[in-house]
Amino acid sequence: MRALALAALCACNASGTFACEQDGQCTGAPGGVCEPTGYCGFTDPDCPSGSRYDSYAGGGLAGTCVPPAEQQPDGGSDMTGTDPLHLAHGDGISGSAALTWTGAVMIDTSALTISGPALPAGDTFDMRPQLGGGPALAVLHVGGLTVAAGAMVKVTGTRPLVIVAADSVDVEGQIDVGAHGMMPGPGGAAPAMGGGAGGPGAHQPTVSDSGGGGAGFGVPGAAGGDVSCTPVVAAGAAGAVVGDAPLTQLVGGSGGGVASGSVCTLNPGGAGGGALQISAGMAITIGSAGKLLAGGGGGSGGTDCGDQDGNSGAGGGSGGAIVLQAMTIGNAGLVAANGGGGGGSGTGGGGAGMPGQDGQPSATPATGGNGVGASGEPGGAGGAGSTAPAAGSEATCGNNAGGGGGAVGRIAASSSYTGAGTTSPAADTSLPL
Repeated sequence: MRALALAALCACNASGTFACEQDGQCTGAPGGVCEPTGYCGFTDPDCPSGSRYDSYAGGGLAGTCVPPAEQQPDGGSDMTGTDPLHLAHGDGISGSAALTWTGAVMIDTSALTISGPALPAGDTFDMRPQLGGGPALAVLHVGGLTVAAGAMVKVTGTRPLVIVAADSVDVEGQIDVGAHGMMPGPGGAAPAMGGGAGGPGAHQPTVSDSGGGGAGFGVPGAAGGDVSCTPVVAAGAAGAVVGDAPLTQLVGGSGGGVASGSVCTLNPGGAGGGALQISAGMAITIGSAGKLLAGGGGGSGGTDCGDQDGNSGAGGGSGGAIVLQAMTIGNAGLVAANGGGGGGSGTGGGGAGMPGQDGQPSATPATGGNGVGASGEPGGAGGAGSTAPAAGSEATCGNNAGGGGGAVGRIAASSSYTGAGTTSPAADTSLPL
């Protein structure tokens, strides 16, 4: 009977949800109220607010308790709730049309382009200044967003990506803002750049080279390996911590330190992971196969420069930044901003070292690259979860050390963040709804 009544009101959509505009439309049970989210709530004394959404509510709200009055949308915000973080009032206005991404999607935050069909009418993609300073932001304004199962969304460019949705964001596929080797993610730093950049390796006037340092962000990076000559050839310094846990400024990760050598071009460190923010008026849902990735790039392996020399390994880049803001956030999948592994060192005439892995799409640390030949030493692992990055392997005098691992980035979310999925590193959940 209720389904027929709702259909008669012509507000049901194809997904089976029912959106209301006034209390009189909420007639399925006692105490029906059209909540500010646009869905019906009914009396339930088990909820702190005394009301629960019915099974027809959208945006992941079906069957959940209606938040208490002080957490309800105020009607004056750019989206349905608190203003989107990092954007001035008026810059964070949502779009009006539902957008779905399928298959391979490429986003460039510098050119402000999105591959595939044009955005639906009512949605826009533009540049806005970051509130309080920091890099300018590429902002996608949508009514709602679905990243379909199997979709692979790859984001590049110089600006962090911010998605502002009036309704909900459902991630069943993958959004990747991570660095890959020397290529930074959107808003991430190039090798050896950024506030948490790793230091360069050093060269002794023979054939001894220390490893580049890993970049820091959420925690310090790891130093490169030193060389045990007399005096010791000092390792590339570990990169410093950057910013704060709530990500007051939205920036990506930093780059790992450059390798050392004497004859060949020096090998660059890994780049910093990018920055992604999703601000939704109602809910953010990350399905069991959904992934939000902001890993740092792996450091380069040292070059085999022939019989004369080989280079040390370069440092790994740090993971980037992920911000999630909504009244309801559920993670059944993966949210990760892990550091890249340091590069392994090479041997003159014996082979080039292997690069470190990029920050991994899991809670497993990225491995450092293997050293190759008699002078080669492995790079350190990148940081993941609560595991700190590892220093590059030291070398004996006359040989070459490995690069240090890059640190984890930062993940910050509204206090509504829950779920049995993987979050690496752990999220700061002090952000507003």
